[in-house]
Amino acid sequence: MRLRTTILASLLLLSGAGMAGAQTVVDGSAAGIGAEAARTALSLIGKQIRDPEARVADLRIGRAGAVCGTVDARNRMGAYTGPRPFVADLSAGFIGRLPEGPELRSPDSMAAFRAMERAKALFEANCLAG
Repeated sequence: MRLRTTILASLLLLSGAGMAGAQTVVDGSAAGIGAEAARTALSLIGKQIRDPEARVADLRIGRAGAVCGTVDARNRMGAYTGPRPFVADLSAGFIGRLPEGPELRSPDSMAAFRAMERAKALFEANCLAG
């Protein structure tokens, strides 16, 4: 029985079944920030946003060195919700999407509030047209 389970698991891995996809840059903008920065940003997005098929676009290096862009993730019903701006401080391992609606009115915790404020300040310093 154990051998059969191992063989079945191996076949699933080889066929790609059960493997999560990866967030992708859908507009080619990764070339503008470099492969390493794009890889790091996608890794941070993958840790924060659980949608393995999130679509990332508009990547650019901000005025103060952070990475700016948009990410479009799916909701619980499987529909994409529309692109939302994000900012990532790669050297600090921080990424934050700009908060909207319910997040602004009622953060989950004090830590969520601090992260939201940090993302807003970092976005303002890097990503807004000046």
